[in-house]
Amino acid sequence: MKVATVREFRDKATAYFRDEEPILVTRHGKVTGLYLPIEHPESFPIELRKELLVRFGEAIGRSLAKKGITEEKLIAGFNTFKKTRRRR
Repeated sequence: MKVATVREFRDKATAYFRDEEPILVTRHGKVTGLYLPIEHPESFPIELRKELLVRFGEAIGRSLAKKGITEEKLIAGFNTFKKTRRRR
């Protein structure tokens, strides 16, 4: 298992994603994340995929709530982006 700081992981992410070795990501010497490469995503258990999606959704919701962004604000911002994007 490799160990990388957040900065190293960010800077070398593309290379790390091609690698088959797990990576422990640290910040200030403390573990903040773990990257586990999946060779065959279709063989990843569906229950685990569902659990990950739920957890990601909850984390995104908490992050938006901290920033005071409501669902309505998010949708309005997305719609504005779509309108300006089409004009290009």
